[in-house]
Amino acid sequence: ICSLENRAEIFVEPYMRNYSELETSQLDLMLQITRSNPVFLLKIMKKNLECEGKIFDEASRYLLQKVDLCKCISDDDASFEELFDVLDSASQSSDSDASFVNVLYRRSTREFKKTISLNSSLPSNNTIPPASAHFLSTLGEIPHIFSSFEIFHGLSVQEYLEAATNSPLVLNLYMLIEGLVLCDEYPSYDMFMVDEMEIIRLKRGWSRMSPEFLDSWQNNYAVDVTSIRQYGNDLTSKEESVRRVGRVVGPDKKILSWNSCTVKDLFETFQSFAFNFKHPNTTNCDLDGKCGFVLTFAPEMKSGKPHKFKVNLCLNQEEYPEGLHIHPEVVKADKIHLVPMFDVTDYSCDDDDDQPDMRYSIAAFTWNNVGLCDFYAHCKIGNWYGKLLDVFKLAAFITL
Repeated sequence: ICSLENRAEIFVEPYMRNYSELETSQLDLMLQITRSNPVFLLKIMKKNLECEGKIFDEASRYLLQKVDLCKCISDDDASFEELFDVLDSASQSSDSDASFVNVLYRRSTREFKKTISLNSSLPSNNTIPPASAHFLSTLGEIPHIFSSFEIFHGLSVQEYLEAATNSPLVLNLYMLIEGLVLCDEYPSYDMFMVDEMEIIRLKRGWSRMSPEFLDSWQNNYAVDVTSIRQYGNDLTSKEESVRRVGRVVGPDKKILSWNSCTVKDLFETFQSFAFNFKHPNTTNCDLDGKCGFVLTFAPEMKSGKPHKFKVNLCLNQEEYPEGLHIHPEVVKADKIHLVPMFDVTDYSCDDDDDQPDMRYSIAAFTWNNVGLCDFYAHCKIGNWYGKLLDVFKLAAFITL
């Protein structure tokens, strides 16, 4: 259906006649089918709202949150304005509905103006700035938002989100969230904030993030996790991103446990981590052992002292431990996001469980451009301060 040129006329319109009765999954299907022509969806909504006595319901609210309104303005600004005229009338009886419509209108028009401004300021050949081109050219290097510390540090939350909407340095939802710690204030994950994140994801064509990413957050961020789950219906998916835990590879290429490496080791010695991972596109593998990949950590000294390190996807099969092989045609560095997890167990409590509680503090590893802070006894990894002798669990979130 999604590939038919006249799919809207033959399917969507009759299916959407009573869209307020549809399930969320059915509404998602309609959004997908009309993705190239969202104006058609707006016209159906306008007609339904008028016929139903201008009742502004949850289905309408959901569709408005998900549809690409910026493209609607660009394709047919008259239909966009007509819909919002109807919405204004339909939401007059509720302050919350009126506020929602007002914010949605202002955000859509602002985004459209920003897109027009950006397009007019781009060079005719749409070249990426030299720094960004260099960043993207290192295909084996694992990208990270803290590589761009100088670019994003100190921005307001709104300024950062606007920059991330088009920046070639922000490559996925994980990077978008981690970059928020660079802002001059901690973000409030309310409905409108999460909506902004969903709009950016749709505009950039990013995969949804794994639910396990939110599961791994430290308890201090429980309120934020709850808000993202409550408002971010379109932000997580088990099918579009997966989590794998790395294990240290020893000097003899033997795979060790996940906790065989300290933070200090990364800054002083070469380290490798092995991950088991079979990409869904790898359907017929006749190689010995398991599918996966290896990440290598290479330290860089400054004046003879630990300073920073680089992380690369190892593409040389000869360097792999026995029983593990890579499929480089489907495993790509820019699809891998690393999350370090540290022990937050409260050992003062009497607990029979001797397993450490490894959690993520939205504190990414610092590599590429930003080195260690001056205190060698304690190091700063992203926005997390810890001891150099701390062990960690390294999780890789892979977008498919």
